[in-house]
Amino acid sequence: ITVMTFGPISIHPDFKRKGFGKILLDCSMEKARNLGGKCLLICGNIGFYGKSGFAPAAEFGIRYADAPESGAPYFLCKELEKGFLNGITGSYKDPEGYFAAQKNPDAFEEYEKQFPQKEKLRLPGQIF
Repeated sequence: ITVMTFGPISIHPDFKRKGFGKILLDCSMEKARNLGGKCLLICGNIGFYGKSGFAPAAEFGIRYADAPESGAPYFLCKELEKGFLNGITGSYKDPEGYFAAQKNPDAFEEYEKQFPQKEKLRLPGQIF
C-alpha cells in the first residue's frame, strides 16, 4: 500500500518549547492530507509525536524494515484516514532517496553544491 513519510522535524535549541515544532508537524500533516495521504509512517520520539496522535506502528501491525517482530518503539504511525490500516500488516522500508549520499557520494556532493555552504557536523547518535 502507499503511505507517506517525512522528517525529521528539527528545531534549533534556542527556539525549542515555543510551539514551532508543532506548527511544522501540523503543516506537514495537512500537506499530506491535501496530497491524498491516508497514513504517515515516521521515525521519531513518541513524547513529541504522540501528542498529535502518532502511536507505535507495531500497534497497527506495521514493522520497521528488519526490526524484530516486537517492533521498534521509535517507528511511529498516524492514520490520516481512520481505519485505513484495518486488516493490513507488513513491514516498511525507507525510500531509496533517503540513502542517496551512501549510494553515490560523489553525485550527492555535486548536488549539495547547489546550496549555500554550510558546516557539516557528525553528531552523537547520528547513523551515517
